[in-house]
Amino acid sequence: MSINTVHILSKPLSYYNALQLEALIAHNDALLLIGDACYDYASYTPLSDKRYMLENCALARAITVNTEFNLINDIEWVELIDNAKKSITW
Repeated sequence: MSINTVHILSKPLSYYNALQLEALIAHNDALLLIGDACYDYASYTPLSDKRYMLENCALARAITVNTEFNLINDIEWVELIDNAKKSITW
């Protein structure tokens, strides 16, 4: 899996409306939801096929996701960032 950029998002999608994220996220980019962005995971689904959520954040917020997002732990988070060309924290 080739990932150009990992976009790390910590707020609900509506917070980023002025940025027009859909125009900034390329087809080979990945999304990683952390913090309160996890509550709004359904809104992020159309933005990328490579979708991840930090497992600890989902657990802390009592969020269960099906196959829409891959739950990853801290070690997998580091590997995801390490395997991408770059990361952007919004």
